[in-house]
Amino acid sequence: MKSNDTPLIPDAVWLEERLGDGSLWRPDETALPAELTHGPSREFLLTVGFPAVHVDIVGIDTRHLRDEDGLEPFDADEIYGERYPDDDSPPTNFCFTVATWYDQHLMLGAADGGITHYDPNGWDHAAGWKGPAADDLPVLAVLLGLIAEAGDALGSADDAVRATAVTELRERMIGQDLNVDDSEFWDEIFECLG
Repeated sequence: MKSNDTPLIPDAVWLEERLGDGSLWRPDETALPAELTHGPSREFLLTVGFPAVHVDIVGIDTRHLRDEDGLEPFDADEIYGERYPDDDSPPTNFCFTVATWYDQHLMLGAADGGITHYDPNGWDHAAGWKGPAADDLPVLAVLLGLIAEAGDALGSADDAVRATAVTELRERMIGQDLNVDDSEFWDEIFECLG
């Protein structure tokens, strides 16, 4: 199912061919928060970079990464309802918003590098955590690249062309990361495309 030209870990050339020249946010070491302790995520950001774009065809936005506080640490236990309301101890489990789609967030786990779906509408009643959305930052970058690559067909005025493109894109994305198949985040994206 995986296309021969789709890398497991993308390089900057592959990503920029799909998302545009200069589309990658590649911070220096001082721009990365100390709370981001996952070594492979840090290395990917420093060497390849992550797309800081608005993927128009689906509305996924990662441009905030270029802001001064682009990778702002959040207390993962608090937003996912794992911390008691009167617990004032310092946070020990962090996450960062790496992408948004309307009010939905894709969060990077600071320690494990996993990408989870966070619905801020559920934070106050322990329903914000919506499960995994991608294995890691490189995979998420590939998923964004695949969406951009299919953009013309996804935006076609021809219903048959668009439907075929949505089906093929979904298959390619699932072939890249099985989390796509079980993710409410991606289900909603494909529902909007359909």
